[in-house]
Amino acid sequence: MTLLVALGMPGLMSFWGNAALQAIAREAFVDHSFVHVETLDDLQSAWKNRTSEDVIVTSHYPATDLCGFLLGTKAPYIVFSENALDATLYLSRQMQVHDISIVRSLSASIACLSQMRSHSFLVNIERDKVSNLPIHRIVGHMCRKLGISLSTASMVRCLKHLGLEAAETLTSVNQIPDFETSVARINHLYAAPGDGCSELPDELRQLAVQVLQPFDGYMKTGQKPSLTWPHESFLLADKAGATAAGEIDLVGRARCLVYGPYFHLPAGEWNARFALGINQNIYGQIFTIEIHNSELLSKIRVRPSGTGSFAAEAAFHIERPKEPIEIRLFTDTGSIEGSIAYWSAELSPIDVTDPDSPPDMEDVLPERDVEQSGVPQEIVNHPK
Repeated sequence: MTLLVALGMPGLMSFWGNAALQAIAREAFVDHSFVHVETLDDLQSAWKNRTSEDVIVTSHYPATDLCGFLLGTKAPYIVFSENALDATLYLSRQMQVHDISIVRSLSASIACLSQMRSHSFLVNIERDKVSNLPIHRIVGHMCRKLGISLSTASMVRCLKHLGLEAAETLTSVNQIPDFETSVARINHLYAAPGDGCSELPDELRQLAVQVLQPFDGYMKTGQKPSLTWPHESFLLADKAGATAAGEIDLVGRARCLVYGPYFHLPAGEWNARFALGINQNIYGQIFTIEIHNSELLSKIRVRPSGTGSFAAEAAFHIERPKEPIEIRLFTDTGSIEGSIAYWSAELSPIDVTDPDSPPDMEDVLPERDVEQSGVPQEIVNHPK
């Protein structure tokens, strides 16, 4: 009885890796089941309804309960990863869309997969590390880590499923394609590394650079990056969810101005630094900023002192990375003039062992006047 688990963000590396696992299973097992799961319930159901003793499980978006179960075992698991722009291009081609939904989906995968970083027997296979390797070396590495032994004949049959164009017997290793050649032969959505830099629409590429690219290499290094959720990733409440391009008009009743962007973050402590630019004096207008997933994570109130650039910060805690983050910006009173020239959120991880980290919410004194590039006027603490 064997359970093989392969995790990975959507992309050519994950596609090829899953194909390689199936090819290995055809040779190593009499029969096997192949299932895609996201939750522990999915896994339990798949195991209960399996049609063979050997099961391959894959996941792009493993939920917290599934990761908790996997972290409690000592079996080796494989994670397939590649850089953000290549993954964005692949998913855009696959879904035939070129908008923010691609970035949201990939941010969810990165955040979910990050929960597995601490597993002692994680096998990380990165596209940029194997791009030029002949595929028998990659397959051999996977087999060794999984404790599977293939005969030479089995290896040749396995490689044929991965694009090897050879006779019945393999006479030279020069016949074996490298990874890029192999995946191009088995996936019609293939794009060479780096194609995302030129082929993606400018807006989508820039969004991927700001939101996703900082996480490149994160599964290996474990260093959570700082990143920016830009103005254009938010939605206008007054305009039925249209993209927040250009100025945000303040004229009208007290209301929600912008919301979104529904990206995801790895679990842990985070700090959000909100930047906004005021074009006209708004005479003491107070803004409320809320951070949500399925619950309210943090709430601050900001009173800009005039025109210019302002900043406010709020700390919050992520427990369930699969839940998207929504940030809401409200005006507390009506206004007869004024606009916000720009608005963005800069996210950075908080090192809870660092004495210079932002203070706990309850340690921040309320009712402090905001200065230009200053701190919130009021912070309301909500328990984690």
